[in-house]
Amino acid sequence: MSCRACNSKVTTPAAEVERRLHSARAVNTPLPSGQSLAWQCWGEPGSETVPLLLLHGGFGSWTHWFANLPALADARPVWTVDLPGLGGSGDMFPPFTTEHFARLLLAGIDDVLGPETPFDLAGFSFGAMIGAHVAAGAGRRCRRFVMIGAAGFGDLHVQVSLLPPPAPDVPAEQAAAIQRENLSRLMLASPAAIDDMAIYLHSDNLARHRFRSRKLAGSADLLAVLPQISASLVGVWGSKDATAGGRAAIERRRELLREAQPTAEFHVLDGVGHWAMYEAPLAVNQILLAR
Repeated sequence: MSCRACNSKVTTPAAEVERRLHSARAVNTPLPSGQSLAWQCWGEPGSETVPLLLLHGGFGSWTHWFANLPALADARPVWTVDLPGLGGSGDMFPPFTTEHFARLLLAGIDDVLGPETPFDLAGFSFGAMIGAHVAAGAGRRCRRFVMIGAAGFGDLHVQVSLLPPPAPDVPAEQAAAIQRENLSRLMLASPAAIDDMAIYLHSDNLARHRFRSRKLAGSADLLAVLPQISASLVGVWGSKDATAGGRAAIERRRELLREAQPTAEFHVLDGVGHWAMYEAPLAVNQILLAR
């Protein structure tokens, strides 16, 4: 079995994900709907090191950060969360806006960290768009905001055409082939990165999603809030990110970030696709752990 991020003693991706989840401290915070947000804490939450909060992408869960968590948690406290309507969290409820997502997360952050605790933030794709509103709402509590393959850049964002996801009764081998094709179209540039674990994570996240984020992802919601963010801005894109629209469009994002904040960092990872954290975990971790 091919598996880039697995312990060799584990025989299935599902077992490795379960083992990784059991190594975290699970916390649930309330939603106004009566349901809850599912948070996971990795590392030592009482550490004096500023915690890092990670927001996954659309149709995802905390497992979008699966390849990154061990190294990150060795260096600092790390919090992941399943966004409303996704993964193990309760359903999203109206209004279905990025601002509403951010308000719900900010309330959860106050619960898990305390209302005065500073933090660093990273968001992937749809999670980066929500993260921009979280960073703006948190003010100077949010010290650094890393956006990876961020949605919310309006016309610069490319909606990738995908095969219909396999129905539950589709044979496993055929379903895996469909997921592999969609991963190659949207998420990962290198065929070698589309391993058994990637297929399992993608399939499991799709099976659990209840909120469709693609319409919001094509908005300019991130661009609109950039001038309100006081945190240090960091942009990360794979040069082969299928949602990015090519190198010129990536460079336009660099310009937009630096128009909002002249000192903004910007990294382009050569040969890497949209799901940069999985395809290039060492490079992404180095950026996330930089001071």
